[in-house]
Amino acid sequence: MTTTYTPGALKADAVLTYATSPKEGSRRGCTMTIVNDESGGRVTVRFRKPKGFKAVLVDVMVGSDNESDYAFAGTLRGTTLKLSAKAKAPTEKAKLAKAVVDWTFTRVASGAPLEGEKSDGTPFAVRCLHEGRCACCGRKLTTPESIDRGIGPVCAGKMAA
Repeated sequence: MTTTYTPGALKADAVLTYATSPKEGSRRGCTMTIVNDESGGRVTVRFRKPKGFKAVLVDVMVGSDNESDYAFAGTLRGTTLKLSAKAKAPTEKAKLAKAVVDWTFTRVASGAPLEGEKSDGTPFAVRCLHEGRCACCGRKLTTPESIDRGIGPVCAGKMAA
């Protein structure tokens, strides 16, 4: 199975570096959307390091505003997202983020591919996309379609009209 490279896709060896390198004191950190191309499922997470923290905190996107609709889920410890008792994210979203981040980061750290076939023969393909910016208005892009296109849905609609 071969997936095509998209401009917003992180190469496997850059995924952990990207997630663990938000600038200290940055409230917004860096945002990554992890996409399962086979199922169409995705989870958007933000990695941040508040001032004075050595740990990377992980927020999960819980609404439709990709600038501000994030809720704290836990702390990144190596390749594992440790859910916090102080998490503000809904339990289902936090558990999904943990499962996706743990699976993806463990595979990346071990050098295992993010695409191939499961033991039962069904294919899988996972992409890690860093946030993009709309080429027209500069708004943050987090959906795979918008990142691949480089233009958000509102601007794309205006261009098509």
